Amino acid sequence: MNIKKTAVKGALAVAAAVAALTTNVSAKDFSGAELYTLQEVQYGKFEARMKMAAASGTVSSMFLYQNGSEIADGRPWVEVDIEVLGKNPGSFQSNIITGKAGAQKTSEQHHQVSPATDQAFHTYGLEWTPNYVRWTVDGKEVRKTEGGQVSALTGTQGLRFNLWSSEDPGWVGQFDQSKLPLFQFINWVKVYKYTPGKGEGGSDFTLDWTDNFDSFDGSRWGKGDWTFDGNRVDLTDKNIYSKDGMLILALTRKGQESFNGQVPKDDEPAPVSSSSVASSSSKAVSSSSVAASSSSVASSSSQVTPPSSSSETDAIRAFRTTPAVAKERRGLVNAKGAKVSPNGHKRYRVNFEY
Repeated sequence: MNIKKTAVKGALAVAAAVAALTTNVSAKDFSGAELYTLQEVQYGKFEARMKMAAASGTVSSMFLYQNGSEIADGRPWVEVDIEVLGKNPGSFQSNIITGKAGAQKTSEQHHQVSPATDQAFHTYGLEWTPNYVRWTVDGKEVRKTEGGQVSALTGTQGLRFNLWSSEDPGWVGQFDQSKLPLFQFINWVKVYKYTPGKGEGGSDFTLDWTDNFDSFDGSRWGKGDWTFDGNRVDLTDKNIYSKDGMLILALTRKGQESFNGQVPKDDEPAPVSSSSVASSSSKAVSSSSVAASSSSVASSSSQVTPPSSSSETDAIRAFRTTPAVAKERRGLVNAKGAKVSPNGHKRYRVNFEY
């Protein structure tokens, strides 16, 4: 997630940041959603059939992420993104984020998608190997990055999807809450193991599992229950639903977490689920298939941006090192580094105790 922030400056700002870390995580006016795999893997191919959400001020995504990247203790930041920025639903942003918290290195590129990401289902793909990262839309390559940042993608990553609202209008546009509620629809997900030369047809990937969301597999997926700086929403499990063979992420006003609409139809047949909690039937869909996107799906030139400073990570660093608050250091923090109440903490993906 490419989160634009400014540095915390001065003692008052540090104090305010520390106070923000200790407040109730449900203090925001809007609710979003994050879905994540419980298991992280090293390398692989990841595909998802989705109709994205889009309105000015929002982010609708699919990404790979290493838990703990956000913790400012010198560990590496490891992340690969597909993000639809609400101000331009006719494209998505690809990105690799490396470096470390407070000094991330990014390499954003933008790619046209037709029909627009919020107007039709498309199959989005990420391939991560020791040598390259590759992005595809409807089976067509739109970007391939070799070397450079790829070598800094060490360890493991999990697959995630989220829907939220950034407070940076320069990145995503001015937030238009009149467009709420918004929904991101995921028809199916496929995850492949990295098996060099041993996959189908001599490929480097072998299918590991498929989920078509006829039901929600809680042994494979978790639902986010946290927030982070620069995000005007609280991520909540209340905004993730499985309905009519579709996984739905929602962005709503607080207290209005629900889905009462009609699930859109995808003309592409859904694969049979091989989830660890097996579903006995696949979805009933039309026999017609969606044609591959046109050659207008194109990669723009690569542009590496300077490392950005994060007010969230700076605040966490100050929180850990400022003597005045040293006695407050013990406790639980969520997967975005913010302190959380121990009540219900088992719902969090990662609890870092220190």
